[in-house]
Amino acid sequence: MKKNWKYEIARDSMAFGSILFYLIVIVRSLIGEYLVFVYQLLISLAVLIISYFIVKNTNHHIARAFVILIFTSLFYKDNFFTFFAALLWIFMIGAAFYMKENKKSIFKGIVLGTVAALVGYYLSLVVG
Repeated sequence: MKKNWKYEIARDSMAFGSILFYLIVIVRSLIGEYLVFVYQLLISLAVLIISYFIVKNTNHHIARAFVILIFTSLFYKDNFFTFFAALLWIFMIGAAFYMKENKKSIFKGIVLGTVAALVGYYLSLVVG
């Protein structure tokens, strides 16, 4: 059986929004004791988990990847990193379309990621 390399790359790009990648970013920031960054990620993750039970048919990979994009960009404060991470996220959205994900699911993932990042950012100001 011949594998479709384009589909494989598209599928692999979705790993940017996997829960395992999200958790490794949190654990790495715990090692460096970057508590505000950890709070931002944990609060956003809580929003994403709660929304999982409320909002159906959402692409959570895209939502989690957006949260990671925003907070790692704020953390590093480097234009090149932000540009590269944003390109990866945009590529991820294209990959989701290529893999024939439901368009509403993709859109909900974008909106949910935005909401989770905003809640995580503003609540971390109160907590941190």
